[in-house]
Amino acid sequence: MPKIPVVFVPGLTADARLWEPVLEELSDVVDPLVAPTQGDTIAAMADEVFAIAPERFYIAGTSMGGYVALDVALRGDARVAGLVLANTSARAANPAQQERGNGLIAEAEAGDFAGVVEKLAKAVAGGKEHVEELAARMAREAGAEAFLRQQRAVVARRDRREELSGITIPTLVVAGDDDKITPPSLNNEIARLIPAAELQIVPGSGHLTTVDATGELSAIIRTWLLAQESGQETHRGSTQAPLTATAGV
Repeated sequence: MPKIPVVFVPGLTADARLWEPVLEELSDVVDPLVAPTQGDTIAAMADEVFAIAPERFYIAGTSMGGYVALDVALRGDARVAGLVLANTSARAANPAQQERGNGLIAEAEAGDFAGVVEKLAKAVAGGKEHVEELAARMAREAGAEAFLRQQRAVVARRDRREELSGITIPTLVVAGDDDKITPPSLNNEIARLIPAAELQIVPGSGHLTTVDATGELSAIIRTWLLAQESGQETHRGSTQAPLTATAGV
């Protein structure tokens, strides 16, 4: 079987290293591209995906990358064969999230980007030192300008929930059961609203499942991708969580 083309979209102030452990695990079955996320809006980042994507591809996004992947899927382009969403939400930023995001923007604009990096890294790491170190390193190397551009895009993102029923391509939604930023209920919400969606929850994983539960996530994606390519249907398990949370980034 030819390798499966997948465009992977990183999260806020992240780059290919956020997906790299998963790409290594899937190197025998996936032909990967990593989206650049240079646009100043979620829609502009989705435009970048189409600019680099092959004639047929799957789109996979985590956190902010999930917002981008949703935008790609919602355009109804026939090139998109399937959708993978990890640790993300279909909701707009609520007032508390907007206040926090704008506060970080103000700190960066005032010259305290180092402080912003520390806060971001701690928030996404869930107490896991190796995750915090990677998140901080990627954010520092991305720089304040990239952070400001992406954070403004995240704060201004649209609520996509009413549109999700229009997604007809196969969809895999993955949540970390210890994700405090986009908890399982938000991922479950997406899976319930997309007709062809399956939800998988990874035990013990936080917000950056790609690096704190690489093996589990890779196995889930591998099984799902191979099932889609072979024409099989994966079933929607009983892993869904109550639709109660309103948290997220």
